Amino acid sequence: MTNKILKTQALGQVTQFCATESAEPLNLDSAATKVVTDFTRRSPQLIDKDVSVDQALFMMRKGHVKSKLVVDAEQQFLGIVSFADLNSRKILMIANQRQQDRHELTVEDVMVPRSELHGIRYEHLKNATIADLVDTLRSLGEQHILLTDEQSRLRGLISSSDIARALHIPLDISLKASSFRDIFNVLHEHSELV
Repeated sequence: MTNKILKTQALGQVTQFCATESAEPLNLDSAATKVVTDFTRRSPQLIDKDVSVDQALFMMRKGHVKSKLVVDAEQQFLGIVSFADLNSRKILMIANQRQQDRHELTVEDVMVPRSELHGIRYEHLKNATIADLVDTLRSLGEQHILLTDEQSRLRGLISSSDIARALHIPLDISLKASSFRDIFNVLHEHSELV
């Protein structure tokens, strides 16, 4: 099969943009599916578990990405890592606990493992609104929620930062402590800041 060179045109007289197809602005009553990162339409943002935290931070900053799904060498899903976590005091606390230098930590050391994550079946979003998603994220105290398909494969991701960006509003999701250690770490981090 031979390739062909497509005909081009001069842009000297072109000054206007096409209107966006979804001209209707989103609000809390909009369909939940409008803020989903659907992996059947867009490849997920993946990162290898062995990448150093500094390299991961650089990659996410450079790519303007807020979170990445962590995988092993066989591309098996292990967890999620966020830009906020990589840029927080959590890194220093983990390095301290492990008696390691910061540069020795990997994504696997700081990720939220899949065992601590929650998911929703994609089909349950049919009649859901963005407000339902916000309430769900707040009730879980999580920044992200994953979507699964009928075969229990990862189908997509919903993030509070994507919702905030789509609605042009600040969205505060308070993280919930799930154990005494989490509560201690939050209190300890707060006392160091004061």
